Amino acid sequence: MQCLRKKEVNRTISVEPMRIFFKEIKEPIETTMIGNYAVAGGVTQTDPDVICAFPITPQTQSVEGLSDVVHHGRLKAAFINVESELAAISYSTAACAAGARTFTATASQGYLLMTEALPMAVGWRVPLTMMISARAFNSPNLSIWNSWEYVQTNSELGWNCIVSENVQETYDAAILSVMISEDSLFPTMFVHDGFIISHSVQKLTLIPDEIVRNLTPKKPRHHINTKHPGTWGGIVTPDYFMEGRRNLEEAKKPVLGIMRKCFNDFTKATGREYDLIETFNLDNSSKTAFLTMGSMCGNIISWMTKNRDIGLIKIRAFRPFPYEELQKIVREHNIEKIIILEKSDSLNGLLPPFSMTIASALYPLGTLFRSFIVGLGGRDVTRDEFDIAKKKMSTITDMKGQLYSYLGVRESKDKILGVDR
Repeated sequence: MQCLRKKEVNRTISVEPMRIFFKEIKEPIETTMIGNYAVAGGVTQTDPDVICAFPITPQTQSVEGLSDVVHHGRLKAAFINVESELAAISYSTAACAAGARTFTATASQGYLLMTEALPMAVGWRVPLTMMISARAFNSPNLSIWNSWEYVQTNSELGWNCIVSENVQETYDAAILSVMISEDSLFPTMFVHDGFIISHSVQKLTLIPDEIVRNLTPKKPRHHINTKHPGTWGGIVTPDYFMEGRRNLEEAKKPVLGIMRKCFNDFTKATGREYDLIETFNLDNSSKTAFLTMGSMCGNIISWMTKNRDIGLIKIRAFRPFPYEELQKIVREHNIEKIIILEKSDSLNGLLPPFSMTIASALYPLGTLFRSFIVGLGGRDVTRDEFDIAKKKMSTITDMKGQLYSYLGVRESKDKILGVDR
């Protein structure tokens, strides 16, 4: 094979898309970029001290892009190539505990491999950030495409979690997650749908570096300090473990308020509005709304141009879950029925994990709901499926029977989506 010349090599992979971040951004710039490179750019602007990198599809370009900005001298950070995702999260947690602003990224099986160390970042109260390009777990077999694996493993670990719909949002989330982490002193993951956003070329507007620096100053915080010895990672006996867990529970209570403040500060600085939960078209005569998060929301909003009798409730903050905010929205708009769409299922439970969270939040209100599982393993979520979910929900009058079903699954040779072909 003929060797590439140096000039050709420099134009391969991530150098060209990341070139815009090789120098200071002094004014807003409108550009196009895939989600992963947008994340790499946003992380660059937050000036991390340590980046732990282990590649796994579909998040690889995020750390690949960061390696380029470090190599070209734009970012003065330690770029650490570790040997596994478990090493990445272990190194990241230790680096952050030592006082460094730290970033890592993963997906799917890599996220599973990290699981052993994920709770420690919470227990140590370290504000590291991690990007997830959401991808299916390898069951029934290998898949590199989109599902919501993070809702199954993140729910009770204590990490903060925000979810993005498009490339602009995931770029902004790279900045917002640093704000949230450092103000709450809890690790924060920000998530976009693998391939659908991670590899999708979309328009976005970059924020000037000075504004990002003002939004994400490096603040004094507790960390490992040889001048002030302490215990990190020591054993906790039965005499004190429950008290420690309860202290973490109490410390999580202000986090939603911290998130909302960070969203408000971001809006003031950039003009782009975010909230814990965002709603669309709820002031209509119908009392039914879709409820979901991530890339599906844009498709639903487009579908609603011809379906004005249906609203949308879009979850941005998945953890901590803003259950009081959701209850308030449902009460104030007199929503009687909720159509939950989620890209995860449960082979053992009564409901898939996202729907279980919604069911718990809605329980005091007695709101009717059904969960529809869609888009597993990267399958397109179509407007036909929205039509069918709407039709099915129109006949629901109680909470009896099975509360979830799959949409878009081949039921037989001539039947799909519940419609004879």
